[in-house]
Amino acid sequence: MAAVGSALVSSLLLLTSVGSAVAASSISIELNRLQEIDNGCRMNLVFTNRMQGPIDLLTVETVLFDRDDRVERFLLLRSRDLPPGKIRVHQFDVSGLECAGIGRVLLNDVTECQGEGLDPAACLAELDLSSRADAPFVSSVSPAQGAADN
Repeated sequence: MAAVGSALVSSLLLLTSVGSAVAASSISIELNRLQEIDNGCRMNLVFTNRMQGPIDLLTVETVLFDRDDRVERFLLLRSRDLPPGKIRVHQFDVSGLECAGIGRVLLNDVTECQGEGLDPAACLAELDLSSRADAPFVSSVSPAQGAADN
């Protein structure tokens, strides 16, 4: 009986490890801060590559919505190369816009994603978005849609 219990515990630990490894494979982008600057707003984004290989180029199309949920503007944001496990912080200045006027930031699409075995659709499916700013950072693709497309 002890052998069966031990085998069951080992199997559960293996399944937990596999599940954790799958969940850990992602491209994390955090909207860390919206900071008022002269004549605009600075967006601070934290990019983390949790994929197995490097990401040579990542460009995302974002849409800024105002507090009334109307489209304010579209932005293409490009990250430098992201080695596996690397965290990069990028600042993007948006002129003529007050940070307080941003109601939410939508990641509309991945327009470029280069690396071994990567393309924009693959990277879009691996995105994990979060926000520490006053505005939510959301994706145009729900996690269920991304999983269904694979």
